[in-house]
Amino acid sequence: MTVKLAVVKTGEQIITDVEEMTLDDKVVGYFFNKPCIVSTGKPEKNEETGRTSFDINLSPWIALGKGYKFPVPLDWLVTFVDPVDELNRMYLVDILGEDVEDAPQSQSIIVTDGCEDC
Repeated sequence: MTVKLAVVKTGEQIITDVEEMTLDDKVVGYFFNKPCIVSTGKPEKNEETGRTSFDINLSPWIALGKGYKFPVPLDWLVTFVDPVDELNRMYLVDILGEDVEDAPQSQSIIVTDGCEDC
């Protein structure tokens, strides 16, 4: 299993379990397994600690699609990145139903690396 945060042409950020889609040993796209759109709330800065946090929401990418595995052609992808640990654990526990040690208790992410303009 490979969990990635994908950005697609529409600008949506999608967290998903990814599999390569190949044709004649060439990657032509990816299969997104149980993909979810990642939405964030308005950032809130804690004046005491100086940390910025925001709520996140996961919703099905294609809510009315049949099944859980969706093909995505290569030309629809902008990039893949590794999700932050908190988001990764949230996806594994809440969407894939895995038992992950140290799963987050809340659905907030704290930005710790100087997000001044957030």
